[in-house]
Amino acid sequence: MLEAARKLSYIEQKKQPRYFAFIKIAVSVALIATLLYKSDTHKYIELIQHSSPVYLLIALLLTVFSIIVSAYKWQLLTIAQGFAVPLRSLVSSYFVGLFFNNFMPTSIGGDVVRVYDLRKITKDGPTAAASVVAERVLASFTLGLIVLCGVAFSSGYLTRYLPLIIAFVAVCMASLIVVLYAHKFGAVLERFESAFVKKLKNMAESMRSSVEHKPTLLKVLIYSLIFQLMVVLINIFILKALGLNVPAAFVLLSIPIISAITMLPVSLNGLGVREATYVYFFSQVGLSTEESIAVSIYFFLIVTLVSLIGGVIFAARK
Repeated sequence: MLEAARKLSYIEQKKQPRYFAFIKIAVSVALIATLLYKSDTHKYIELIQHSSPVYLLIALLLTVFSIIVSAYKWQLLTIAQGFAVPLRSLVSSYFVGLFFNNFMPTSIGGDVVRVYDLRKITKDGPTAAASVVAERVLASFTLGLIVLCGVAFSSGYLTRYLPLIIAFVAVCMASLIVVLYAHKFGAVLERFESAFVKKLKNMAESMRSSVEHKPTLLKVLIYSLIFQLMVVLINIFILKALGLNVPAAFVLLSIPIISAITMLPVSLNGLGVREATYVYFFSQVGLSTEESIAVSIYFFLIVTLVSLIGGVIFAARK
């Protein structure tokens, strides 16, 4: 299994030029350094000292439960593909994937782990990849729904962020269309003859079986929505732990956009970008740089702590 881990890390590194990895590190370091330069370190200590451990514990438990919810919607997709994969195996794989996110340059490193695990069970690489991609993209679509909910509950944010909201929701809608009609690209791909293109075609066809069963698609969308709402709730409880008052509607609006921006491959696993976007959005509702970064750091630490469950599971594998 350790050999598999090395292979996964190698694959992640080979997907992009080495200099690009250095650029990501530079972006992360530059953003973190800039934010720290503009903030007062003593305020961080005060915020930590006055944090409520009860609310932080609730946020941590919600994070654990959100992983189980994600694994369940992943299972729904694998069942639609004709594979009876135990939920326990998928939960285990999800935690291990989350653990590997700590060491890989991008947030999709964990997805590579999940594809690897599912391929071992199903003996079908394209189908395994299709289920993971479909689960990811459907989750992205629900990010747009959450943003619209935030706008609906507080139209005051609409004019301020209208261009960003329109662009974000459009991308989320496009992601759903890609999943629903991925199989249509099969005919186009048939014109090209190569092993890689053949795998893409097989994955597109496998994605079709994941979403053509409408009741399953609806269930996956509902659980994806629940997952995204849980991420919002986690941030709300972190805000409560710090004694910060931010309108729930604004959290509904901002967190999905922050999550999407953090996934952009411009920094080392979102480090720096995440903190900068928290500062940008939450400063709009009166939070200081230190308070905004504290929320971001607590979220990062909670996810990292939960990911250690995956480290234990990985270490226990033979």
